[in-house]
Amino acid sequence: MPLLRGLAGSLLQLEPRSFTDFAVLDVGLGPENREWAARHAAQVLVPAWDLPIDPQLRARQPHLRALTARPFLPDYFPGYDVYLWMDADTWVQERFALEWYFAAAAQGHLAVAPQVDRAYRHSADMLEWRLAQLKSYFGPRAAQRALWETYVNSGVFALHVDAPHWKLWAKHFGAGLDATNGSMCCDQTALNHALWTEDLAVYPLPALCNWLCHLAIPGFDPLRKKFCEPLAPGHLIGILHLAANTKDFEVRSSGKDGLRTVSLRFPGDTKLGCPV
Repeated sequence: MPLLRGLAGSLLQLEPRSFTDFAVLDVGLGPENREWAARHAAQVLVPAWDLPIDPQLRARQPHLRALTARPFLPDYFPGYDVYLWMDADTWVQERFALEWYFAAAAQGHLAVAPQVDRAYRHSADMLEWRLAQLKSYFGPRAAQRALWETYVNSGVFALHVDAPHWKLWAKHFGAGLDATNGSMCCDQTALNHALWTEDLAVYPLPALCNWLCHLAIPGFDPLRKKFCEPLAPGHLIGILHLAANTKDFEVRSSGKDGLRTVSLRFPGDTKLGCPV
């Protein structure tokens, strides 16, 4: 919940706003947190199980509905032209990222950032996990294809309501679930396979639009007091994604006031009750 508050704070502080409405999927909020979300979001909805997930997995991990709901966002929130999804462990530092997502999606492309940057470091465990997911969902040839295809991160994406991607993503997601008897839920695997095998328009955005902190801890510019890419020229990061084990990570910064540590989380907005 503190991460969701940070995301909301980072979005709702923008003036003028780059978007029409902010909405939340409730996959397990308690009464107090749901009431908070209802005060700050235009809509707070509890998603159904839109795809065939194993009943035992549903019981153990009810939050997986946040994955199965993604291909069906226009059904949950009708009436909008473009949908921008952001995981709760992301937050917006610079508005250019939102503007780039919306501009690309308005042209019919899937606006999304590949898991590629010169600063990123991929471990063997990460790659083996990715290949295992693809093999389980779509077979060994799909896993082999991952060795040369671009792999995107579904934690932040934007898509037009009329784009064909929604139905094809759901189709591939359902096929993967059928292959695993609903025991393995991975929307990102299905999305990448759909992009590789269907004729779908994609606009790959730079890592600055979805900086995966577990692949490269960002730098911090003490003069601008903002996070930046860790290598020269040190461009400011648009959206930070506190993926994997980086949700409570801190970086060291040196400036005129000496050394200090800075949390990767959104720095806070007391009016929204966000962490400072």
